[in-house]
Amino acid sequence: REGDTVVLDGSNSSPRSSITTYFWEQTGGSPNVVLENANTAKASFTAPKVGPDGAALTFQLTVIYFFSRHIFYDTDSIIVNVRFVNDPPTADAGPDQDVDEETTVTLDGSNSFDPDDGIESYLWKQILGPSVSLSDPEAVQPTFLAPNVGPDGLSFTFELTVTDYGSLQASDTAIVNVIWLNDPPIANAGADQTVLEKTTVTLDGSNSLDPDDGIKSYQWKQLAGQSVFLSDPTDDQPIFEAPSFDDSGDKPLIFELIVTDEGRLQSSDSTTVSVSNFETDNPGASGGGCFITAAAGG
Repeated sequence: REGDTVVLDGSNSSPRSSITTYFWEQTGGSPNVVLENANTAKASFTAPKVGPDGAALTFQLTVIYFFSRHIFYDTDSIIVNVRFVNDPPTADAGPDQDVDEETTVTLDGSNSFDPDDGIESYLWKQILGPSVSLSDPEAVQPTFLAPNVGPDGLSFTFELTVTDYGSLQASDTAIVNVIWLNDPPIANAGADQTVLEKTTVTLDGSNSLDPDDGIKSYQWKQLAGQSVFLSDPTDDQPIFEAPSFDDSGDKPLIFELIVTDEGRLQSSDSTTVSVSNFETDNPGASGGGCFITAAAGG
């Protein structure tokens, strides 16, 4: 197995008593290794890293010996087959992220790696949070659309499993925190009105809305025209009495509504109230009828 210590043993060479020199060398195969104690009967080396197919390494031993005052030598070879040992991959689901709602989020498994035979497949799986749709769960970098969330936000956890070509696996997780973005409210001060003098008028801001956290407060303010008294400027539907036509001077009353949501965002709208003359809008009221004015004290 790659990584093992291999001992090449030439101690059975003979005639043992006459051998003066041992010499080991690698004569075939790849990669080349470093032999320790190559000039002894037992040399050694560390089996190298090899590919999935393994590797065959050939070593030759040469011995030199003396006999009858003559020098002789002989050689022999040995084959060492180094088997591939598949190391598992390392999954990297990328850093945790904080993202805004309604944005496209990219999960990133590109830093996953395998030290030997490589990564064959990626598989993403959501394990926590409301379900979202990944563009491609088998992609290295799938995407999804961050959903709308409430003021507290939401957390999503995704698990990445990588598989190498030797079917070994590893997994890692990434957390995506989706942060709420407060959308501003939409103020609606109601339709413009034409009212008779001295009648009760209702301003209507009830159609104002907020798309997420809701409206916290209403505030009415008169911008133009004869000053009037609003029953409650903080109500969505305050009332007031229209001034007399003569007092209004034929100038419209303009009111502004400011609405504030729970996140303190604001929006405004205005509405116009025109005051009409009673006699003009009720012809004959002064000619055919009579007006009774109540005197103080009866």
